[in-house]
Amino acid sequence: MKSRELDIHGGIQYSPSKDSYMQKAAFVCALALVVLSSCVGIDSDLSVRENGSGTLDLTYRVSQLIVNLGNPTDGKSVVPLPLSRSDFERSVQATQGKVRLTRFDRSEDQKDITIRAGLAFDSLDALSQMDAFQNAQIRLGADGGAHTFSELIAKAPPEPLTDDSLKMVDAFFGGYDLTFRIEAPKPITTNNLGTLSADKRVLTYKTTIGDIVRTKNDIVLSMSW
Repeated sequence: MKSRELDIHGGIQYSPSKDSYMQKAAFVCALALVVLSSCVGIDSDLSVRENGSGTLDLTYRVSQLIVNLGNPTDGKSVVPLPLSRSDFERSVQATQGKVRLTRFDRSEDQKDITIRAGLAFDSLDALSQMDAFQNAQIRLGADGGAHTFSELIAKAPPEPLTDDSLKMVDAFFGGYDLTFRIEAPKPITTNNLGTLSADKRVLTYKTTIGDIVRTKNDIVLSMSW
């Protein structure tokens, strides 16, 4: 963040002061939490078949501000999801053909980079081995005829963010939402979050960046069929 005054989408303004270093440090911490939790804006459609294979269609928006922000420890990008076809292809190759990239499109403007990608996978275990999804802790367990799916949506902050940090997050990322849809091969019998479709085959969970940075507990989506 440069020392000159910044106007954030016409909202909160931050001017240089004796506290500017602390403001910047708090802002970087808040940004890191947002990125690691959600990559900013996500629309995810996961479909699971009876044998555990399936498809994943992803659309995610990443703020240009985030893309240009390097990790303070090593200078590498803090964005956890691939931003190019080559990044996706390298990650897919590590699964030895168990996950395949079926679609990729990238567009960008001054504000965001938008990625649209499609994946086909032989198992959720194979999908979870990709670098991009290891932190999601995707699990599918079976007990007799019952199956239980779980996914880590976001981890709770190790410490509550300050009011100033929350204001910064709200100002920068107020328009970024996260939507997760999971289609099961059979009617869903139990779920802890979200809403079910009329036929109980699709679970939809929506949240916001503001909710994520304010959560006191890890957000884990689970369901059974």
